[in-house]
Amino acid sequence: MNKAHKFASSSRYKNKAAINKNIFQLSIITSALLFSGYTLAYSETGQLGDKNSWESQEYKNDWGLAAMNASSAYALGYHGQGAKIGVMDSGALLSHQELSGSRFHAVKAKGEYGSTGMRYPQELGGHYEKGQAFDVTGDWIKGVNDTHGTHVTGTVGANRDGEGMHGVAWGSDVYVGNTGATDSNNYGPYQDYQYFYTGWKAMVDAGAQVINNSWGTNPRIIDAGKTVGPDGGNTTVHLPVDTTQQTEYEYFYFKKIYGDNPSFVDAAYDAVKGTNVVQVFTTGNRDFKNPYYRPLYPYFNPQAEKHWIAVAGLKQTADKTGYEIEGMFNEAGNAKWWTVVAPSRYIYSSVVDADGNPGWDTFSGTSMAAPHVTGAMGVLMSRYQSMNALQVRDVMFTTANRYNPDGSLYKGWTSADGVPDERYGWGTPDLEKGMYGPGQFLGKFEYQLDAVPLDVWTNDISQAALDQRETEDLAWLADYKANGIDAGGDYNLGTDFVVNDGNPDPTSHIVDKEDAKKWRQEYYQKRAEAIQAKIDAGLYDGALVKAGEGTLVMTGDNTYRGGTTVEQGSLYGFTESFGTADVNVNGGTISVLNRYNDKFTQKGQLVSNESHKANININDKGTYLVTAGHDVNVGNMTLNQGAKLDVAADNIGQLKDVYLNDKSIQGTVNADNLADNRAKTKMLATNANNAAADDYALFQKDVSVKDNTITGTLSKKADASFASFANNENGRSIANSLESNAKGQLFDATLPMSERDLRNTYQSLGSDMYLNANNASVVNVLGLTRTVKDQAIGVGHGRYANLENSNARIWMTGVGQWGNLDYGYSNMDTDFYAALVGAEIDVAEHTKAGLFFGAGSSKYKAHEYGKIDSNDLHVGAYGVSNIKNVAAINYGVTHTNQDRDAKRTLWVGQESGYNSTSYDAKITQFFVEGAYTQLNNDRYSVEPYAGFNWLHVTSDNLHEQVGNMQFTTKTDNQDIQVGTVGLRGGYPFSAGNVNLTLKGDVSASHLFGDTRPEAMLFLSDTGEAKIRGGKLDNLFGVGLGVDAQLNKSTTFGISYQGQYNSDVSSSGVNATLKINF
Repeated sequence: MNKAHKFASSSRYKNKAAINKNIFQLSIITSALLFSGYTLAYSETGQLGDKNSWESQEYKNDWGLAAMNASSAYALGYHGQGAKIGVMDSGALLSHQELSGSRFHAVKAKGEYGSTGMRYPQELGGHYEKGQAFDVTGDWIKGVNDTHGTHVTGTVGANRDGEGMHGVAWGSDVYVGNTGATDSNNYGPYQDYQYFYTGWKAMVDAGAQVINNSWGTNPRIIDAGKTVGPDGGNTTVHLPVDTTQQTEYEYFYFKKIYGDNPSFVDAAYDAVKGTNVVQVFTTGNRDFKNPYYRPLYPYFNPQAEKHWIAVAGLKQTADKTGYEIEGMFNEAGNAKWWTVVAPSRYIYSSVVDADGNPGWDTFSGTSMAAPHVTGAMGVLMSRYQSMNALQVRDVMFTTANRYNPDGSLYKGWTSADGVPDERYGWGTPDLEKGMYGPGQFLGKFEYQLDAVPLDVWTNDISQAALDQRETEDLAWLADYKANGIDAGGDYNLGTDFVVNDGNPDPTSHIVDKEDAKKWRQEYYQKRAEAIQAKIDAGLYDGALVKAGEGTLVMTGDNTYRGGTTVEQGSLYGFTESFGTADVNVNGGTISVLNRYNDKFTQKGQLVSNESHKANININDKGTYLVTAGHDVNVGNMTLNQGAKLDVAADNIGQLKDVYLNDKSIQGTVNADNLADNRAKTKMLATNANNAAADDYALFQKDVSVKDNTITGTLSKKADASFASFANNENGRSIANSLESNAKGQLFDATLPMSERDLRNTYQSLGSDMYLNANNASVVNVLGLTRTVKDQAIGVGHGRYANLENSNARIWMTGVGQWGNLDYGYSNMDTDFYAALVGAEIDVAEHTKAGLFFGAGSSKYKAHEYGKIDSNDLHVGAYGVSNIKNVAAINYGVTHTNQDRDAKRTLWVGQESGYNSTSYDAKITQFFVEGAYTQLNNDRYSVEPYAGFNWLHVTSDNLHEQVGNMQFTTKTDNQDIQVGTVGLRGGYPFSAGNVNLTLKGDVSASHLFGDTRPEAMLFLSDTGEAKIRGGKLDNLFGVGLGVDAQLNKSTTFGISYQGQYNSDVSSSGVNATLKINF
């Protein structure tokens, strides 16, 4: 790292569903998924689809973002979300406003050093001892770390918060490790394997997919006279790596110092070996043609190449209109096949001073370039969620940019199009072109497309780099086979300089020639075996294997030669998009298109150029899908035994035309030569007799083969309508709305559905969960009211505590009710709890009045339809009047307010929307009850009674969403009347000195009025449907309990009560304490 300006301080601070093969429907589904989780902590000015809106001052403060076209990715909704990025460096100040929040994680590394050495041999400092313990996290440590790691971490992922700057992948999770040192940590053969393996492995274990390594400085040599590099940089005291022999010496030097033990660079590989994690390393800040050993490691250890990225430096031209390589820094050289070049001069980012104060500052170096690349990987990983980091690395390489904004090549670029350059490597990561798929396959690309339902690649996919790599590799291999290790020429043994490694012996660095020969032989053999393995596996021809249940669309003019294989899911593309070798469909589906409207990456309408034709083999379990409205041409097509044919629509407009206007549409596939090797009974499109789960519910499909042409036809099913697939009244109401309105988002979404998806949509949208929760609340409130009335009127002598001159009482009741309601279409379990406190007073000789209030909760569990949790408040007033010991009248009013939290997932086909909704429901009740008391005597009490309740039920509107579709439920108010007749009695007895009463109650209630709840469901922009819940029916009630007189002023009772009918089973227990005073 080079510091460019003075430090500036500041105190500011996937239920998994089968994926429908209708390609236009996938675009609808994916448009909702694309920006899911898109939330920001401040008022974001960026607008999806408008890249200029993302180029705020915060964005512009790091010119590197514009150099990589980062705003194009942001405008498509990709900013690193879901990606996990590691940063190994000199810690980071995670209290800095740019690095604070839940996205940032300090990774802990704990263990013991496995060797003795110095972190800073050029300064004779940073000693560590074998067996010494270490225990560090990624948090910046005062007196140990410097500002370097804080700056680098900011470039990777600093918050986009409207201040300072923001990182490239500002939506990613960042995992920070600690080198235990400053940036002067020397990445020569001086670091401890165990320390760094532990740190890197901890990051891998934490989930990091790519790890940035900007830390450290290169080995030094003793000043023996000034030397300059090819671009005029001062190289006097730096280990030279201009030639292959010079880089080979550094490799030998590592082998000499570590002996038979692995080096710390081996630790970098060992930590990621067998995983899909990528290590990113800087080339170095010296004017040499090759990188140092750390980024060049795969040259000597080719098995590590797929895990490696080397990063050289880019700078702005003097007039800031273009870009060029920073010649003062190490270039790609022999690492060109895994090198990119990134912004490295005058990079503004977060910093911390020696006292821990946060701020921002501008630094330069390849240390600043690497985090731009690592951040770019994070953005690309958020774009390609079904790719692993090794594959994303290939996408970044093959879509890298080599052009200035005016269209001219970077200064000094020498390689052909699509081929890495000796100085620049692949070029600069391009987060615009990188949105559109790979630019090349660097071998066999096995794409397991499962994480998202749709991906679209519009880039042309060539194999220019593989062809050049093959030429170079075969030439190297031929030279090795002809000349052995002598092909490498003379050896550089370190005799013409002295390494400044802290060793007083000026010859300790010199390599024995025999050792050099042995070590050259070792890595030559590794390289030869790696090249031969590629030859044997055919990996010098790019190939695609499509796996996973998702759908991939390719529209480029693709010339890779290794073939295309479909194993699962769907592959769509132009006839020229499948490379130049055969396409083999062993499973899943393929379809050739002549046009494609790309809404996924917003390329718009794309049209096939038919530069060459696809040769396609449909094998057993494979399907060719004719896309209606597309007349396409292919080369050779073979339908082997077990091959299937099918047809589907291209867009919703086609299906609307067919359904609303009773038309038919066709698509054709015209082959130069078509061989149908299937059984004599040809397999046509699925028909009504063996309908597949993902076929259209509303449309008939027919496919025919004649000569060299396959024709697919879609028409409307004769007797099918939306209502044909509704299983109940609510489903039919929704279906009728769809049929009558025939427009809007929901209509578009349901028209292409399969029978299963259409039925499930009706079942989900037509759920009466909210309405039946109101039914359950009515039953619960009736039970609660029975508890209040029972304690007020009393039955049997045990209910009364005699106290002279007492005319007032307080009481407390706890109620628990549990039930199951099978009203309507959603079976529901309910739990109801309440605690009430009341007071009553005798207002006349034969009349008393009381008040009560209480709180509790209700839980409504509708199983797959969702659940509702409610916090309840209850208040009420009541009175009891005795009329000449002949009758007793009980009357009152209650009010219950429920603060409900509802959670449910709505499904529209295969698209789901999880909704968490808060709303209120209220039940107001008036009741009156009269009992005949003439039958009561000292031995028992028997009271026939009759009562009437009037309940008024209201609830708020509910707003829910599936994708971009809004659904609003407006529930009608209900007025419910209840007439009840019953018989209750009590039998007093004593147990010791305690007076007790056994009590019982049986009743029958008739409910009338608005006993069936209704709501209007507004179906996005597709009209509305009447939704009805289950009907509240007559109830049979039973109660049984015992009351005890504890003393002259206190009674306590416990009782059971139940309410039943064919749809309701509700049981409750309550306990009441009453105190006279």
